[in-house]
Amino acid sequence: MKTLYINRHAKSSWKDHSLRDHDRPLNKRGHINAEFMAARFAEETQVDAIISSPAVRALSTARYFAKALGKGENEIQVEPVIYGAGVREMVQLLDQLSDEIQSVIVFGHNPTFTDLAYHLDHSFTSHLVTCARVRIDFEIEEWAALGSDCGKVVYHHYPRMYPEMADL
Repeated sequence: MKTLYINRHAKSSWKDHSLRDHDRPLNKRGHINAEFMAARFAEETQVDAIISSPAVRALSTARYFAKALGKGENEIQVEPVIYGAGVREMVQLLDQLSDEIQSVIVFGHNPTFTDLAYHLDHSFTSHLVTCARVRIDFEIEEWAALGSDCGKVVYHHYPRMYPEMADL
């Protein structure tokens, strides 16, 4: 069995309009949500791999998770293809994972991440808000076996589902 966690980046700042989209940092709420969601995640699980878009907001979110999981920043695999990728490119990226990896969390962007969750489990019809995470389990032995509607969404978590994050 393989497990994929699809995690959208936390809320980013639009304060500095001179920045390229790629370079936008997290805003205050983004930092709070990323730290909170990372701590919750680390309480319930561990992962074999962390993969992130190189965009500042995605990589910053991934760093919170790496820290909460007791992993170093050097353990985050930065994949440039994630920034601007479509579902097809994301599936190709996941297909290439080592089969020794049983669980992976990826950090990136919408609309691709919402579309990817739907592609892997057609029963997923929600929208991934910032810092939301979907867990999808697959009854496969090899990542290359990923395909349309081959997984099962186990949960969909997002910051505002927690009372302590609801009023941010």
